[in-house]
Amino acid sequence: MAEDPSGREIWKLEVFVEATPDQAEQALEAIERALCPDADHPGYCPVPWVTMISRFSELDEEEQASWQQDFDEDRRRARDAGAPGA
Repeated sequence: MAEDPSGREIWKLEVFVEATPDQAEQALEAIERALCPDADHPGYCPVPWVTMISRFSELDEEEQASWQQDFDEDRRRARDAGAPGA
């Protein structure tokens, strides 16, 4: 892949969140606004990006196990840090 003269690189961001469907959609919309603050620009977005959303129950067993392990680890870290509600 050719180097972007702006210094941009391709990144993969993963977010695991325990939320209602509405909260999950709101989080996705906030991420999309951060990536493309001008939703009304003409044509394609000058910053290429893709977002995806899926429920835990829609994942295959291997993905569920991986996500659950990551989520459990994050909850443990929050408890250890004394985070409220963890």
